[in-house]
Amino acid sequence: MPVRATTAKPAARKHPRGAGSRTAAHPRSTAPNRTRRPDSSAKDTNRGGPSDTTPGLVLRSVEAAIEWLKTHIRQLLETARDRGAMLTEKIKQKIQEWIETLVDEVAHGGVGMQAGLEGVRAALTGKNPVWAAIKGLVTGLSTKAKIALILLLGLGLLLGPVLLVVLLLALLVMAIVAAVRAAAAD
Repeated sequence: MPVRATTAKPAARKHPRGAGSRTAAHPRSTAPNRTRRPDSSAKDTNRGGPSDTTPGLVLRSVEAAIEWLKTHIRQLLETARDRGAMLTEKIKQKIQEWIETLVDEVAHGGVGMQAGLEGVRAALTGKNPVWAAIKGLVTGLSTKAKIALILLLGLGLLLGPVLLVVLLLALLVMAIVAAVRAAAAD
């Protein structure tokens, strides 16, 4: 006897699609100051068809994530700007303290007099009076003032090339602007 192939229908589901373990799905995005927009991809529920809101939910989730990123990036930038301003202020105060220490040593101590005497002595012997005065100034300074002088000279050597490049770029821009204006006037 030949075996007949029968096609049996699968058993009907006992639970609707939305029920069961899937009910604890991700909560909807609650972005601040957002109103719910109608989803253009949803089917009309008045005709009996199921509603599909997945694209709209994904779009709202992406928008909420973008807003969250924007907010946190703004906060990070504000914090960095504030800390940069504080650091700049601290550097300015330190440089001002070093300069004041150096000026106090020269003005109130016998350093200025010693530098002047060394310069005169060098001039009388036929040597360079400026170099002798600088040597006399440095030897008369205290250790703290010498350190301040070294730091100021080092800072000048480090920032000198940067300032030179900025000056050259400014001159280049001015030359280009003058050339464009001259060409426009002709």
